[in-house]
Amino acid sequence: MQHPSTRSRRPIAVHPSPSSIVLLVLAMMMMTTTTTTTTLLLLPVIVAPFDSVVAFVPTHPAKGGRTASSSVSSSSLLRAAYIDEGHPRDRHRVPTTIVPDRGDADADAPSSSSSSSPPSSSSSSSSSVVRRAIGSRPPPVHPTSGGRITLVGAGPGSPDLLTIAAHRIISDPDAFVVVDRLVSDEILNLVRGETRIANKHPGCADIAQDEIYRWCREGVIAGRHVVRLKIGDPFVFGRGGEEVLEFRKFGVEPRIVPGVSAAFSAPLLGSIPVTHRGVSNQVVMCTGYGREGTSPDLIRYHEEQTVVFLMAVGRLRSLCVNLVEKAGYPEYTPVAIVERAGCPDQRTVVGTVGTIADIAEENDVRPPSTIVVGEVVNVLLTEGDFAITTTEEEADAAGAGGGGGRRRGLLVRSMVD
Repeated sequence: MQHPSTRSRRPIAVHPSPSSIVLLVLAMMMMTTTTTTTTLLLLPVIVAPFDSVVAFVPTHPAKGGRTASSSVSSSSLLRAAYIDEGHPRDRHRVPTTIVPDRGDADADAPSSSSSSSPPSSSSSSSSSVVRRAIGSRPPPVHPTSGGRITLVGAGPGSPDLLTIAAHRIISDPDAFVVVDRLVSDEILNLVRGETRIANKHPGCADIAQDEIYRWCREGVIAGRHVVRLKIGDPFVFGRGGEEVLEFRKFGVEPRIVPGVSAAFSAPLLGSIPVTHRGVSNQVVMCTGYGREGTSPDLIRYHEEQTVVFLMAVGRLRSLCVNLVEKAGYPEYTPVAIVERAGCPDQRTVVGTVGTIADIAEENDVRPPSTIVVGEVVNVLLTEGDFAITTTEEEADAAGAGGGGGRRRGLLVRSMVD
């Protein structure tokens, strides 16, 4: 008996090469499966050797749609990601492009193409292959001015933790370096070209970001090599992806030079491993600030979990309250803050979820700082590393949690010299 999903389908029309018969058979087998999405995702791999292929896109039965076919080139299939019309997972994807049927005289697709409009309930909307609009990247060098942009990660702060590529680029006397205030003075001292520093502070970050974009645009128009220097790794809570999209509007595709992220290097420099067998088997990275100053959702407490917060010291007190009230963290959970990791004046402040906000305020902890939450804080640090000021309340809370006395104090030392 014929499978219900294939009753209204037409046969595949292909022009195979002599060595492609086996792949053709596999393609026909895949077209008879009941899972449309799986078929369409695997189809580009299967039809690569063929000049053309007829692709079927069945609409959802609930919409009253019927099966349609469309002839597209195999090169288009390889470049495009096919999707089932109206699938929920595509709500946030880029606009789609409708590829009309032009190679099959009997097909139901319209003769002209349409784009970006949502699928309608009419049969005409179901008679086309839906393709993601991928677009193209601009050239790495501006075609008119010759300007270019390099997005460089500066690491946590120490010049010794710069990559060789980053050091070479910022040492170029012809580079136009655009940087924000969190990059350390030790790294800025290595810059040989012109430098412009944006003053990014809480509450005015968007204004400073617009200023950065304006400087970068001016540099590209002037035909200069613009070096956008960012702390840590640009793509780890550093708006690196946003900046790439903005730079493309200038007509250039930036070169990316990764940096050492503070999410992993700062804890190590503060004598804290983010994982340790029997103590922590998972790591979660979070930011302290979402878009428009919002607070991101917190992961629920797990005893063998380490959470690393970047850019969160400015709202440390409210963060600790939310960890207890919304994420179920015990107040005795160890917390460490590594300030200016890798720099000569690095400090590591240690306490608990219930005490760290007061300790940070007493010691005037400032950005750039990395916050580590979890039992790994206590793995390598010893009592002799700190000025111990454990209170009776803390000792009682620690005892209630089944652990030993919890430390609070200040460590002015780096594990890695």
